[in-house]
Amino acid sequence: MPPRKRARQTALEDAPEPAPKSPLPLDANTKGVFDLPDEIWLEILSHFSSVRIPTLRLNDAPLLSSSTLEREHALRALTQTCRAFRAFLLPELWVRFEVCALHNQLEYYPVRLGDRLSASTGQQNPDDFDIAGAWYRDIAEALEKRSNGLRQSPYHANYVRIVSVALTRCKAATALDAFVRCLKVLPNLHTLQILRAHSQMTTHLKNAFGQHKIPQVRTIVLPDYAHNVLRACPEVRVVMCNCEEGSKLIGAIAKECKKVQVLRGFYPNVNMMKRIVRGVPNLEEISMGCSDVKIIEMLSPLEHLRAIEICVVSQALSNKESGREYALEIIKCLTAAKKILLNKTNGKNENEKKQIWLRVRHHESRHGKATVKEVPLGL
Repeated sequence: MPPRKRARQTALEDAPEPAPKSPLPLDANTKGVFDLPDEIWLEILSHFSSVRIPTLRLNDAPLLSSSTLEREHALRALTQTCRAFRAFLLPELWVRFEVCALHNQLEYYPVRLGDRLSASTGQQNPDDFDIAGAWYRDIAEALEKRSNGLRQSPYHANYVRIVSVALTRCKAATALDAFVRCLKVLPNLHTLQILRAHSQMTTHLKNAFGQHKIPQVRTIVLPDYAHNVLRACPEVRVVMCNCEEGSKLIGAIAKECKKVQVLRGFYPNVNMMKRIVRGVPNLEEISMGCSDVKIIEMLSPLEHLRAIEICVVSQALSNKESGREYALEIIKCLTAAKKILLNKTNGKNENEKKQIWLRVRHHESRHGKATVKEVPLGL
């Protein structure tokens, strides 16, 4: 018997229509990974390598590891994933403006000097490199290009809070001009770090920064011979010296930066300490390398001083010949610092807590690897 096609067609026509699919809610993609609290995301991002403030370097080593670009690369990839990620992570991507490392940094080492034998020891030094001139050229071109791009994008410029750059003599006139003009259009900038500037760049920096002011900067990290950059930041409160003893920076502070409250990374002698006492009257905290108790005692006239940090190098303490004598001098310095702070009576702040810190730095290599241990000694 042939099948009853008409009956089957009637049954299909009488079947109920499927319910229409309900539209996805606007926040449908906020589940799972998108539902994590902001604090969790910020904690995850903190584990990506980036340029620290301040960055520790040795012997004016020009290169940072390419790993310092990890955070930027991860955030850039995430912001291009979807609109939800972009809305949340774009401010985190642009909060830092960093031009101090390049991709594939090892390509800029034409000769690895560690492969040769040292003339003095006859042994190889795996951390000893000779950097190619192409690095200085490429970092200068990157600074000029990125500075011009950011200056033309006010939307992204509003996010920038921290700037870390390396300055070179290559194309100094055009690169520095672009950089200064970029800094002036960053309304929320508060921290500026110059990781490197050649000792013979003084004139270049004076020409670039001399006629400009960057009043939004509150914290600055820079080498001693970049003092002309400091002169352009009259509202700065915290000054950190990352190369040399800091004498030229004290001169710039005394003339142009009257509101400085914190000094870090300075190595004063007697004459320099006299200039600090005269030129930085509002000083509240000082971190310095010093093993001379007479220099420490010169801090007593500073009325607002509430914290003293003495930096020592672990290798000097471990020296068999002079380590014991060095340690005894450091103890004398700590005792003198404690006496100074105990004698301070700062009006309404008599009950303010004062601190002495001992900072021990261990140098692992000549190219900027260093570990620091800070020991709060209290009062």
